Amino acid sequence: MRNIFIYFASVLVLTTGGLIYNFAISYYILDVTKSPLLFSINTVIMSVGTIISLPIMGTFIDKYNRKSIIIFLEGLSCLSLILLLTYIYIYGFNIYFLFFITAIRSFIVPVVSNAFDASLTQLFNEDKIQNILGQVGTIRTTVFLLGPLIAGVIYGFVTLETMILIFLILQFISLLLNFFLVFDEYETNPIKEHEDKENIIKYVVRKNKEAFKYIEKNDVLWRIILLAMIINSVGAASFSVLPDTIMIKELSFNPYYVGIASSIMGLGSLLATLVLSRLKLNNPLKAMKMAFLVLAIVMTTFTLPVYVNMNNIYSLVYLSLIGLTMAFTFQFVSIPMMSYMQKSIDNQFKGRVFSLLNTLGNVLLPIGTLIFGALYEMKIYFSANLFSSIIVIIVASLLLNNSVIRKSKTIYNNKIQL
Repeated sequence: MRNIFIYFASVLVLTTGGLIYNFAISYYILDVTKSPLLFSINTVIMSVGTIISLPIMGTFIDKYNRKSIIIFLEGLSCLSLILLLTYIYIYGFNIYFLFFITAIRSFIVPVVSNAFDASLTQLFNEDKIQNILGQVGTIRTTVFLLGPLIAGVIYGFVTLETMILIFLILQFISLLLNFFLVFDEYETNPIKEHEDKENIIKYVVRKNKEAFKYIEKNDVLWRIILLAMIINSVGAASFSVLPDTIMIKELSFNPYYVGIASSIMGLGSLLATLVLSRLKLNNPLKAMKMAFLVLAIVMTTFTLPVYVNMNNIYSLVYLSLIGLTMAFTFQFVSIPMMSYMQKSIDNQFKGRVFSLLNTLGNVLLPIGTLIFGALYEMKIYFSANLFSSIIVIIVASLLLNNSVIRKSKTIYNNKIQL
């Protein structure tokens, strides 16, 4: 119970702080520069850092104490925010310095998340993992429900520096909470003498090769990674830029309206996680496939207010409802996928496999984000989204065919029995 309380509290304060920070930065970039391309560049920098850092750090997550890694990196995260805050206070906001800070944080944030993902079975009993994931999802989506509304109101009354300071304080609270988490020991392969003397680069390469071979032997895991790689390059790439571009640049929503829309979208995630926390899935990949198909259809309708003349109230209601539907559906992708991987991957490989999943899954995301950012700069919205939807439908249908779904069900249920 202690771990559950501390972990949930840490997730709550860190998610709240991150949301306030991202809201402030996103709105500020698009409001001041009016450029979806600059906004997409900031997103791309985070993606590139993730791709570079995770394969390297994944090996250390499996080798060294995961709690120490989390604490150390959260400390660095606090320092990066102090650096940004100090620069803005002395020199004012500079988009290129923000890119620099984003680059630093891109080597920190995904590794902390990956370390926690790899540690869940050290923190909680395996038979409680789906329930824990569901409850964590509920906490996060509750924040996504209320956070944007609060952030939108705060943004109208305080400076950008104040919002960054709020995130810094919450980040520090999370750091203190994680000191008190208790991690169970897990069985690892004994470290041979030559490993201690091995060149660090050779060690990282060798360990990642082992993880890659582990994935290659598992057809289902390999398909999940390939699925993530392709769909992230179109779906995630477009929607990392599109909603804010539509609301702030095209429809000129004020911060309060953006907050309302984002909060209602968060309600969709909250409802889905409440359902999933009480629903026992015997076949997670089947749920994933159906969710992808629904998402592909719904995402084509998001840009309608750009082409149809309607006042801001109607546009707000429309975008909120479409966003709510998409957020609800997406939880049926993310939570079942995480539940499947937590129970099907051997503990000594989790850090590296999660790292490779995130790395390979996001390897095309920077290119996709830049392309969609450029398309949105030219106001090409519907055609770009239609293309994304068609790709999602084709890829999900081919990679998650009936044979793969049956095989994944057998693997998943056998692991539960063990």
